[in-house]
Amino acid sequence: MPPKKISYSRLIVSVALCAAALIASYAMAIAANHTEKFWVLIHPVAAGTQLEASDLTLESVALASSAHHYLSHQSNPIGSITTRDFSGGELLERSSLTDDSEAMTHRQISISVRAADIPSSVVIGDVVSIFQLHDTKNGESPEKTHHIASGVFVNSIDRKGSNFGGEVALTVSIDHDVLGDLLDATTSGRLVIVQSHG
Repeated sequence: MPPKKISYSRLIVSVALCAAALIASYAMAIAANHTEKFWVLIHPVAAGTQLEASDLTLESVALASSAHHYLSHQSNPIGSITTRDFSGGELLERSSLTDDSEAMTHRQISISVRAADIPSSVVIGDVVSIFQLHDTKNGESPEKTHHIASGVFVNSIDRKGSNFGGEVALTVSIDHDVLGDLLDATTSGRLVIVQSHG
């Protein structure tokens, strides 16, 4: 084959390879930037909680190859039960949900505690422990401190009443096995919140 034809053939092959590389790069960029609507938690949610519409919203996210790990708008997570704690703004992970009703281990309850009995650093989404204390009066023998529950998830917190040393209103998710103990503890003594970390 004449040298001119060889050079021309090589040129065509080089141009074709460059074009293929550009097309492939462009296709990969489009795929990487492709967004789809996925379910996101509006606020922290405890493990063992059945999801409601008020817990969720849809947001457009580009997840590329990891998209199959999360629930898109094509799925309906309402009624599913969480198997771990979720933070607010977190994508809903498929592996952290179940339809098994036995996994619904937590119930929400509202309680009040004295402002002095809850650390000021406790915020929504924290996991705390709850103890019951009885103040001694008139020389009575002190009662033993009772541990009510650990792994208690803080769903909401309202400190408005604590400005003048009043009470803090909490909504917590607690294991249903110790719900009765917590209710009993609210009838006497006082509840003390202990932060599990920090």
